[in-house]
Amino acid sequence: MESFRKEILRQIERIERGRIFTIRDLSFDSKKTANVTVLLSEQCKKGVLTRLERGAYYRPKESVLGFGPLPVYQDEILRYLNEKLDGYLSGAYAYNKMGLTEQMPRVMTIATPSPVRLFHIKNYYVKCMKSHYKVPLRDNVIPYLRVLDAIKDMEHVPGVSAQDVYDRLKQYHFDEYSQADLKKIVSLARRYPARVRKTVADMLGDLGQDDLQEKMAKTINRPDRIRLSYKRHKA
Repeated sequence: MESFRKEILRQIERIERGRIFTIRDLSFDSKKTANVTVLLSEQCKKGVLTRLERGAYYRPKESVLGFGPLPVYQDEILRYLNEKLDGYLSGAYAYNKMGLTEQMPRVMTIATPSPVRLFHIKNYYVKCMKSHYKVPLRDNVIPYLRVLDAIKDMEHVPGVSAQDVYDRLKQYHFDEYSQADLKKIVSLARRYPARVRKTVADMLGDLGQDDLQEKMAKTINRPDRIRLSYKRHKA
């Protein structure tokens, strides 16, 4: 038993400080799950580990300035949540990072194929929204999906108007996209609601991308029935 205990402790020591892990990240015979759970609890009481939530732990990272253990890094919390919920960061928190709003909410939104109820983790509340795609955590399409999510949420981005969102998405994203990027957006937008596809088509028209605009517009039935909350700025 002592050798088993030492082996689990060695595995824990090899985990990078500040990185969130779960019991599934440790290698041991499944018959000894209860023993490992007790050991993890003991390490938390000793201050060797910090319990983030049920089944999730991290080794506190010491501050180089002598401030003692630092809280888990925000990006590490996001990585953990993305993996746990099989999704990606979106919503108002992401829109702030994209330059669409100056407000920084305490609620993190994860786009996931299987949404769960609002829950609390450390200093944040986490809510889910239904994603239109199931993508790997590091998939390079995620930035495009966040842009499409922002278009879908255009009227609900905090602290700004729908016109602000339209203008900023065009300025900070669409204006910077290569032809390959624009084609990717058109391809991914097909699974989004018609209002999102109409906005993408309008932005493409503003950029003078007539062929791609027409391609996107062909996916929309009765575009005249779609209510829009912005004015276009044609190139």
